[in-house]
Amino acid sequence: MRLILAATATALLTACGQASVPASERAVVTAPAEDARVLAVLSYASWCGSCKALDPKVQAVQEANTFDGVAFARIDYTSRSADAFYADAETLGIGETMRATFGDTIKTGKLYLINLETGEVISTVDKSMDEAALTAAITDAAALS
Repeated sequence: MRLILAATATALLTACGQASVPASERAVVTAPAEDARVLAVLSYASWCGSCKALDPKVQAVQEANTFDGVAFARIDYTSRSADAFYADAETLGIGETMRATFGDTIKTGKLYLINLETGEVISTVDKSMDEAALTAAITDAAALS
């Protein structure tokens, strides 16, 4: 009986995204280019339904457009490790911004458009926006910076 309960608990934790992702399997985050004025950063997790809806839109918009002064990044929260999430945010130069935005409750499934000079979140994009609205939001953010 204990074996069945242990197996069930393990399966449920894995299904809910609680399984740890080894550091070797996490995406490598690098600092944005020096000429970037805006960072479009996706707070992402593989178990997040909103991420699964938004990520393809972001990729399509990124591939179809050239945004001067805009860098794109993804911070992966699949492992639910706040330490790893904030370490990646620090690498991107937005650690303070992300801590101020999330605190102890990291949310995934949104694209944050951040002014790299001031650290201000210019706007936030979610899965409800289509590719045209997403493109407009990024273009507007670049124009403000």
